[in-house]
Amino acid sequence: MRIGIFTNYFPPSVGGLENSVLSLYDGLKKAGHEVFIFAPKYSSLDKEEKNIFRCRSLRFKYKGYQYAITVPFLFGMDSVVKNLHLDIIHSQQPFLLGDEALKFSKTLSIPLVFTYHTKYEDHLHYIPFISKLIPKTYIINKAIAYLNQCDGVIAPSSSIKKFILSHGAKPSISVIPSGINIEKFSKDGDGRKRIREKYKISNDEVVLVTTSRIAEEKNVKFLINSFSKIFNNNKNVKFIIVGDGPLKKTLEQMSKELGLEKNIIFTGWISQEKIVAYYQASDIFVFASLTETQGLVVAEAIVSGLPVVAINASGTEDAVVNGENGFLVENSVDDFSEKALKIINDIELRKKMAAQAKISSKKFSQELWIKKIISLYESLL
Repeated sequence: MRIGIFTNYFPPSVGGLENSVLSLYDGLKKAGHEVFIFAPKYSSLDKEEKNIFRCRSLRFKYKGYQYAITVPFLFGMDSVVKNLHLDIIHSQQPFLLGDEALKFSKTLSIPLVFTYHTKYEDHLHYIPFISKLIPKTYIINKAIAYLNQCDGVIAPSSSIKKFILSHGAKPSISVIPSGINIEKFSKDGDGRKRIREKYKISNDEVVLVTTSRIAEEKNVKFLINSFSKIFNNNKNVKFIIVGDGPLKKTLEQMSKELGLEKNIIFTGWISQEKIVAYYQASDIFVFASLTETQGLVVAEAIVSGLPVVAINASGTEDAVVNGENGFLVENSVDDFSEKALKIINDIELRKKMAAQAKISSKKFSQELWIKKIISLYESLL
């Protein structure tokens, strides 16, 4: 098949969605298909990329963090897309390049698949000024109106399927969690030794880790408050926060005010190639986001053999089996810290949950994910 993927987020931009789209691109190519990407253009790109078409974009900063908004109509996409003779189009967002994907699907009579990656209404704060003028219901309704025009819709988790159905989506929705490279994250290496030596963490200290964009919607502040309570009950703990974002400096200051600057480690941005070592160096993965559609980092942690403590919210309930490979908890610092301490203080429970995490990781196989995607494409063709 000749497949066109339209996405507003793609490397060198960094995030879970970008990783998912890149994994889809690589997986489809490995399966023998011809894949073409339409994505934003970044000033840092200085070379042409085969089968990747970059659209002009407007870049702006929000609290020191850079974002790109594509301007598709300046690209002259019509002749390019027509000459590719695509069999199917896969849209990753309902806006901007997503609108272009819908347009080409209709004008060229090509089936359109859409993956509902994001709860868009929870990310309005990234649009300064305008965000206060746009009601959340408008964003939800626009996304639903878009997906109802698509031939196939993918929800990354059952909770997201329930969410979009409750807002008027047509019922033919496939639940297909995004896959990850299990071999990459399950490899044993010297990451534990290297990272612990780097940050002067002793072998007997229990390390909590989260990997996240440090932004409002990721709820990292909640994790710091929870860790403060954990630390008051057990001083033999460290907390590694892997990632960067607009709230990093604010949360670093918060850690100092709580007297935890020696026990909370902010790593800054870490590449996907190096992030595996941070999972290896840790003992428990913690996650508090309330806005996920799947939470790929939770899957990465489980594949890495880490028990998970996460708020019971959309995107995590399909990955974490409560009481087996981790705990799903209430949106409460007390409940979160209590469950984390239970794993911290009980080494046998920690080992048992780690082993169960490895067993449950098979469902996140990239190969299985790609097979399901291809099967959906073929059914539409």
